[in-house]
Amino acid sequence: MTAPPQSAPRAEAEPPEAAPASAPRSKPREPAAVTDGAAAVAEGIEASSDGVAVSEVSRVAAPPAADAPATPATSATPSSPPPSSPPTPRNEERPRETPQKPLLASEALMEDLAPIEPSRQAARFWCAAVGLGFAGLGALPYLGVRPGGTNAALSCLLFGGVTLAAALTRVSYRHRAVAMLLLGTLAAVVGLGGAGPAAGIAAGAPVLGFARLLAATALPAALLFRARYRAYAGARWLLAAAFVCALPFLILTVLRVAPLSPELATIGSFVAIFVVAAALVGFMGSETTGAGTYVGLGVLSGLGTELALSDLSYPGAFATWQSPTSTILAAVAFVAATGLSALGLFQILAWRLSGDARRINIHAAVPEKPRRKPEPTTTSDWSSSD
Repeated sequence: MTAPPQSAPRAEAEPPEAAPASAPRSKPREPAAVTDGAAAVAEGIEASSDGVAVSEVSRVAAPPAADAPATPATSATPSSPPPSSPPTPRNEERPRETPQKPLLASEALMEDLAPIEPSRQAARFWCAAVGLGFAGLGALPYLGVRPGGTNAALSCLLFGGVTLAAALTRVSYRHRAVAMLLLGTLAAVVGLGGAGPAAGIAAGAPVLGFARLLAATALPAALLFRARYRAYAGARWLLAAAFVCALPFLILTVLRVAPLSPELATIGSFVAIFVVAAALVGFMGSETTGAGTYVGLGVLSGLGTELALSDLSYPGAFATWQSPTSTILAAVAFVAATGLSALGLFQILAWRLSGDARRINIHAAVPEKPRRKPEPTTTSDWSSSD
């Protein structure tokens, strides 16, 4: 007999639990697995909308697993997607910082041996200090401390204002250096004529005063250049040229010391000779700065001391209390003015020669001094036997 034609519709009407029971199984399922399969069949029935047979849906949705281990009851169904992990917040994109170029050791060494525009801030500070000092000296004639009255006060205030403007104005390195050189030299020259902040210096010896001005400007500038560009061979040639410029002052000072008269001028001459001779340390090797900065300050202080003692040795220098006070203040103004001009000359040399000074081989090996070989011990071969 043939099978009744109503078999297929009857399969659709059967409950979902009967479909897995009719399928052959190798081994019995656990209750948890059967429950999961029934749930999958139920989901398949709900998802089918075009009349798909229940047996086919159950066969696709929950295939029997013969060798797979039983899953626990709390595990997710095979047809359902795995539980997704909670979304992790994406890190906000931070703006990338521009990487800075690292400072190489060779660049740091080059900047130490041959800097570009050295003492830029120090020059502005010195200009400001000297400008305020000159302006302060302009108030002393009104107080009766210095002679000259209104004319002397106006000249001091003028020098102070211009020097202070050179410190505060935004100008280039070279322009400020030229202004410092001109202002310092002009203040010292005007002081030799009896006006300005350094009025009254070397009133009885103008030739010695000019020679002192030349030495007080050239030597400290060359010593500063030698200290900052110690590996540059031209720095020693500049120091030699500065000694040539200081030679007239040195000769005149030695001639004044020759009589060995017991005066303040003699003591000042010895001080000047000593500080000029101390500048010879600038000819040391390139491995040292020669203490050029401190020796340069010593030269300025020594020449200022020599100027003050020389002017105080004249007759009538202590007639009134204003006379020695004015002489000492004039010597201090001379030191400030020549220090300003020396710093300006140093910066002009640095601006002009720093490019040549940087053309050095910083990787060149320093030749070591040859070591003395140990002398071999001499043993006597003489014997006393006959």
